[in-house]
Amino acid sequence: MSKLDFKILKQKWNARVWQITLNWVTLTTPVFMPVGTKATIKWMVLDMLKDPKYIGDLPEIQLILANTFHLYLRPGDELVKEAWWLHTFENWDKLILTDSGGFQVFSLWLNKTKWPMTNDQWLMDSWAHEVNMKLTEEGVKFRSPYDGSKHMFTPEGVVDIQCNLWSDIMMVLDVCSPSGADKTTIEQHMKMTHRRAKRAFDHLKPKYDDVRGVLFPIVQWGTYLDLRQQSIDFLSDYAWDGIAVGGVSVGESKDLIREVVAFTASKLPQDKPRYLMGVGTPEDITHAIEQWFDMFDCVLPTRLGRHGQAFAAGGNIKITNAKYTKDFTPLTDDCGCYTCKNFTKAYLHHLIKEKEMLWGILLSLHNIVYLHKIVEDWKTNMLKK
Repeated sequence: MSKLDFKILKQKWNARVWQITLNWVTLTTPVFMPVGTKATIKWMVLDMLKDPKYIGDLPEIQLILANTFHLYLRPGDELVKEAWWLHTFENWDKLILTDSGGFQVFSLWLNKTKWPMTNDQWLMDSWAHEVNMKLTEEGVKFRSPYDGSKHMFTPEGVVDIQCNLWSDIMMVLDVCSPSGADKTTIEQHMKMTHRRAKRAFDHLKPKYDDVRGVLFPIVQWGTYLDLRQQSIDFLSDYAWDGIAVGGVSVGESKDLIREVVAFTASKLPQDKPRYLMGVGTPEDITHAIEQWFDMFDCVLPTRLGRHGQAFAAGGNIKITNAKYTKDFTPLTDDCGCYTCKNFTKAYLHHLIKEKEMLWGILLSLHNIVYLHKIVEDWKTNMLKK
């Protein structure tokens, strides 16, 4: 049972180029997915990602990410459904992957260190709308960061929310353990995620053919390789169309991340797409590609852009530095994006000094295209071998 067609184009050692066809869109992997958390990529017009004027001679970007947690809260998944679903709502005619909200709830959980929560009490700073959460067998309770209202995510409900959004690729509701958590806690979270995954897939199965999206399970569990193995063994049965790997971008050291990535990749089903969540530096993407991972996402390109940093071969360029005041050279020489073809470092430095928001647009565009170029160049070289 699979709606996603995944076939090999080229494979060599621990690297591969595959073709994905889903909902009448065909793309090749590896692929980097820009993050459009709230039905938009920050400071970007989505058409720019498909226009040669902005991305140069690269193939158009065909897969982006949106965030279930935030879209459920605002504007609401029912409103998005009423607007003829997310693709129409944000005017995007390619593929959309939605995460489950598990990581967002986890990140809000960190507030517990500031406001401890007892088993029977919700605690919240009413002015800042700080969020607390509570894990239960039924699901996860949390308060909205927008207005403090109470909500519950269940495995079944999160599938329904993503179906309302009309996502192409959906994620199960997992439990994301914090970096440094003890093994007993992580094992409890693992077993809870396994139960949630079964519930989610049992819920989806009767309507699988009637909804747009496919569903990926998520392997987590920190740096404990034996737990990773247990999770792979259990969740591989639910990799109907693909499988995701999380828990490698929540505070671990780079060496540990790479150890976990290499170990996990060697154990995953080989005939399904593999999505490594939250990875977005050039070097980490390249390493993961060489470990048979196919899909990546990260907020880093746009976040760095808004803070005046640009990816470059010799290390990130901090365009705020005074040395760029009279630097009339392009941002980089080896990027064909709109920013690099049309503007100098001096101009970009001027924009950020004057707080003109165009700086964030131009740098975010460059950073997205830079990562897109890495995966596209890698595919081209691989197919030539």
